[in-house]
Amino acid sequence: MTLKNDKIGVIPLPVNRLHIELTNFCNFACEFCPDSKMKRPRGIMPIETAKAILDEAADTRAVKTVLFHVMGEPTLYPNLVDVVRYAADKKIETCLTTNGVLLNGKLLNDIIDAGIGSIIISLQTPDEKTFSLRGAKGITFDSYADRIVSIAKRFLNETGKTRLAISFLSSPLRRLLIPIFPEVSIADTSSVLKRHLELWLDKIITNTPLENRRRNVLKQIQKIWTFKENTVKINGRLSFHTRVMGDWSIHFDRKNVNAVFGYCPGIQDNFGILWNGDYTFCCADFDGRTSMYNYKDTPIIDYLNTKVVQDVVKGFNRFRVVHPYCKQCLGDKNILNAIVKQIGSIVYFKWMRKQ
Repeated sequence: MTLKNDKIGVIPLPVNRLHIELTNFCNFACEFCPDSKMKRPRGIMPIETAKAILDEAADTRAVKTVLFHVMGEPTLYPNLVDVVRYAADKKIETCLTTNGVLLNGKLLNDIIDAGIGSIIISLQTPDEKTFSLRGAKGITFDSYADRIVSIAKRFLNETGKTRLAISFLSSPLRRLLIPIFPEVSIADTSSVLKRHLELWLDKIITNTPLENRRRNVLKQIQKIWTFKENTVKINGRLSFHTRVMGDWSIHFDRKNVNAVFGYCPGIQDNFGILWNGDYTFCCADFDGRTSMYNYKDTPIIDYLNTKVVQDVVKGFNRFRVVHPYCKQCLGDKNILNAIVKQIGSIVYFKWMRKQ
């Protein structure tokens, strides 16, 4: 049944994103990703589970978009096209997040024909030097770049419905007095990030009908800033997206001063279901440490209404951090860092991200 109320407890509906982890196997080993530190088992979601989740999402309309990604590389999932088609038949908006290596012509055609709404290619590392951070075996940066450019050129035609975003990382937090993840540098300054985007723009649109839009796109690029998320629109189907790199791959290895106050949109904005059916309410919860319920015995609506989930949201609405995982996530290695991070979480999520 479709929900008539616009809230479940204190959570507004629909929740923007439900992340479905079709698999947590991955063909990359990125240094800025905690994949190598994941202790939970590797596996593949049974297609029956994926379809049951999509059935409930379609029936209740409790979520706006379904994204096929938490950890892992979803193009490794053997039934990806079938799941995308099933969601499209249910009129569910879908998004696929991928590193793009396996997104060859046939698979790309198949998932577009199946009805995928949008694709995010996590390019992240835009040149040969930073590509070395990806731990990609059997493919050079030049071959990888050629694959991404080839995919992007498919979206220069305005007639299709599927949209493509190419995602870049920036690392401005390395340059702060209290740096976050100082070991990894991708684009520390706005000028470096702009230069990467300009080079990739030329790779994609040179000698194409969209070459005459270069000046307009460059004007957008000149307005970006590394300390926030940016979207640069190339045409109606193709865009660049940038986001700030966090420290989640190393943050949970150390003993932290726990957070007391702060803010995270968390489950008000998105939640996930891991390949084995476990729920997680945190996008940084790579190991399922917030998993207290499983889809097999707890439907989506019931999960959103559980006391633990409701208490987390109520706490953040008062700028209070109540869950142990959230306390560690928003905490840091010493008191000064922790205070800066807690204040920063409010500034970023309540103001900068919206801007």
